[in-house]
Amino acid sequence: MKSIIILIIFPLLMSCQTNSSDLDKLSFPIDISTIEKKYELDKNSDLSGVIVYNSTDPDLLQFSGYSFSGTLNKQDASMLSTNYVSFYENRTTKKVNAYRLEIRTTKKAEEFEKMLEKKFGKTDFYYRDTEFSYRVWNTGNKLYLFETNNTGQYNNEKFKSCSLYVLANGDQLLTDYFISGGFQYYGDYLREKNKPEHTGKKYTYRNFVDEKEKDDGRDSFYLKDYVK
Repeated sequence: MKSIIILIIFPLLMSCQTNSSDLDKLSFPIDISTIEKKYELDKNSDLSGVIVYNSTDPDLLQFSGYSFSGTLNKQDASMLSTNYVSFYENRTTKKVNAYRLEIRTTKKAEEFEKMLEKKFGKTDFYYRDTEFSYRVWNTGNKLYLFETNNTGQYNNEKFKSCSLYVLANGDQLLTDYFISGGFQYYGDYLREKNKPEHTGKKYTYRNFVDEKEKDDGRDSFYLKDYVK
């Protein structure tokens, strides 16, 4: 009887394993065809040389053991109100070297933020005001860009959202694609870091900000809303 129970349970466990993925365990470049075989993806072209694959499939919305599936409207399954993941393919190299997690439900967004704080710890790149925050972690040959937004509104209800962009280090097209807006200062830092005088030396974002403070004083725009 015991062996029969094991035989029954084992296929069920295997079924659970094969029908769900943890995005945090994916290695770049991602083979998008293997994901397309298991999950529903919507493919969209982009004029900037990037092809985007989107999915709201709950089985795919897993990161570091956390399910971020959710919606602001159970009657509307579109990406306008539903948490989702996007994969980004470099049209030139044909490689998927980035993905984005978009979480629009307040509770999930707040829980996800705490999980990332625990997972990655303190970061040198951290800007925050009453509406937005921006953090960057560079670890394990991946660049993690994390944004929170307190200004969301849906059907006259306010909500907090967050976005996590995960990029492979070295893909310049996708790096330039994502490092803009609230992350633009990080792009300035990378350009400075790549200068010959910093080659072979440890040069952190905090070093970069300290130099800007020394050169420009406390009024430097790199210091506005910076969290030390």
